Amino acid sequence: MASFFLITIFAFYSPMFVHLNCHSHYSLLAGADTLSDLVQAAAASQCRALAMTDTNALYGAVEFYRQAQSAGIHPIFGTEITCSNDRAVILAKDMAGFGEVCRVITDRQLHKNFSLVDRLKRCSNHVIIMASCRKMIHAIARERGGLDIYGELIRWPSTSWKPAQDMIRFARSKGIPVVATNRVFFVQQKDWQVHKLLSAIRTTTTIECPPPSAIVSEEAWMKPPHEMARLFSDIPQAIIHAGKIAEQCNVSLPLGEVLFPPFDLPSGENSPSYLSRLARQGVNRLYRKPSQTVMRRLNYELKVINDLDFASYFLIVWDIIRESKARGIPTVGRGSAANSLVCRLLGITAVDPIKHNLYFERFLNPERKDYPDIDIDFPWNRRDEMIDYVFEKYGRENVALISAHIHLKGRSVLREVGKAMGIPIPEIDHLVKRLPHSADLFNLEEVRETIPECRGLPLADEPYRTMIALGKRIHGFPRHVSIHCGGIVICPFPITDRIPLQKTPKGFAVTQYDMYPVEDMGLLKIDLLAQKGLAVLADTVSDVAEHYGTQIDFSRIDPTQDEQTVELVRTGKTIGCFYIESPGMRNLLKKLGVVTFEMLTAASSIIRPGVANSGMMKAFIDRHNGREAVTYLHPRLEEILHETFGVMIYQEDVIKVAHAIAGMSLGEADSLRKCMSKKRDW
Repeated sequence: MASFFLITIFAFYSPMFVHLNCHSHYSLLAGADTLSDLVQAAAASQCRALAMTDTNALYGAVEFYRQAQSAGIHPIFGTEITCSNDRAVILAKDMAGFGEVCRVITDRQLHKNFSLVDRLKRCSNHVIIMASCRKMIHAIARERGGLDIYGELIRWPSTSWKPAQDMIRFARSKGIPVVATNRVFFVQQKDWQVHKLLSAIRTTTTIECPPPSAIVSEEAWMKPPHEMARLFSDIPQAIIHAGKIAEQCNVSLPLGEVLFPPFDLPSGENSPSYLSRLARQGVNRLYRKPSQTVMRRLNYELKVINDLDFASYFLIVWDIIRESKARGIPTVGRGSAANSLVCRLLGITAVDPIKHNLYFERFLNPERKDYPDIDIDFPWNRRDEMIDYVFEKYGRENVALISAHIHLKGRSVLREVGKAMGIPIPEIDHLVKRLPHSADLFNLEEVRETIPECRGLPLADEPYRTMIALGKRIHGFPRHVSIHCGGIVICPFPITDRIPLQKTPKGFAVTQYDMYPVEDMGLLKIDLLAQKGLAVLADTVSDVAEHYGTQIDFSRIDPTQDEQTVELVRTGKTIGCFYIESPGMRNLLKKLGVVTFEMLTAASSIIRPGVANSGMMKAFIDRHNGREAVTYLHPRLEEILHETFGVMIYQEDVIKVAHAIAGMSLGEADSLRKCMSKKRDW
């Protein structure tokens, strides 16, 4: 009869349970599973909701949101804040609460004198607080009241249950509710070993002896709801409260919005009208007597820009360029922005897309919803001036540098695993140093067979066999946060309403999201890049003016018409010239005998890994030099690819071919190009 009663209790209460304290691999070097693994495990256990509470972080918020929606799981956003020996979980009830979570994380990451208790006292009722420390709960509740504060109960059979029992008695005496969690760090119990491996890497120790405080119990796995109901059968309200908390947390991330900071406009102007006026001034300056082709292209581009509501974006970039020129700082806009006539007319780029038949759709098209990509180069020694200008103009609380996530991959993951296993460095090097930097852990057999230096690698011998197996298990896990080479985000409101900030190892404050989630959240990202070549040019121009009294104006110089310049390029004597100075590039210039701007452009494309590794670079060189006949896979390709000898070497070629052969719209063709070229799912 007692067994039947317990089974009935488990069946009744288990559907109410939701895991509210879960850590993914974004709990850096601690969480043993990916967001996808955790979401799929929750779905398999028929959980209706799941909270992601990575340690002092929201790195994976956007990814988690999408994964959960796809699996039919209600996503709950939060974090577990740790400080010295204290910890607490905070969960967002709504978007205001999401912003509060972001700000608490930011305070924890940026402020040396951070006090967890003092910070939680200031939290509003837009968040729910869970803590397992009675003194912390008492201090917080005394300051802000007991609403939305819960005593967190964790019962790991391998550890003492006394803290949980003490919390239950304390909570009853204070009228504070309790909630059951399992503080999950891995999906399955066997993955505790992976957690130990990651902890050993984090603490620079070995798997055999990580500091006890650095690891969690092997019970910290994603137990199914019926198991959690069994563990808390004596206090079912702890299970019920987990479900009630989940019902209170309703955050819908505003993905796909377009959020521009306010831009100061002249009286009587709006963004589209002002952009049009600036562009038409550019036409008069650059084309004197513009052709119908130029005007049709201008009107088309302006229509697309305005239909997508991107006029403000172009004005913001134009303003940065204008300020740079006013300060005497040279700039160069590059990338797909060169395909835009409007960008040229605004002075953002210098290439004429009409003359060179560049497709605007490669840069922007009516079917594109994300921001176009404008990269701006500045001299390396003056780029910070322009970053400071953006911070000052739009408000330091509204602007931030973007992070880059550094992942465990290839040689690096093998080296870290080897050290955690206690393998001597010379033994690790015996394998790792012989592998190419691009080595794929999941294809090492092919590497051994195809690369002479890798022949005879002891892949099946211990300890390498185990080292490789463990490396595969954590391959792709984020290791730490660095800084993007030039990305900066500008927000119309305080950045920490949407994104937490933290410091990189070198002390720069950056967003916890990398560039893709920043864009997904609808925030404006601009790349302000540093380039040494521009600094050298600026110094040279200054020195010539000082010593010879001559002012060089590059806008009036055409280097393609200078015989000495052409000869230097043709013979590969280009050391010191940005982008064409590497040994491989100089050798390619000589092989092709480059004497035209068009061929120089082709050379800069075919040397890229995608084209070079596919065999298209060899085909292009051989066809250019007459060693191979020019052929076309389809008669209609001759019109598109005749200038490149029937070889697809540009990303624009993908758009042109898909449009001509497959009948795709130019927007659809550009989406295909993005799928082929971007290192993310589209």
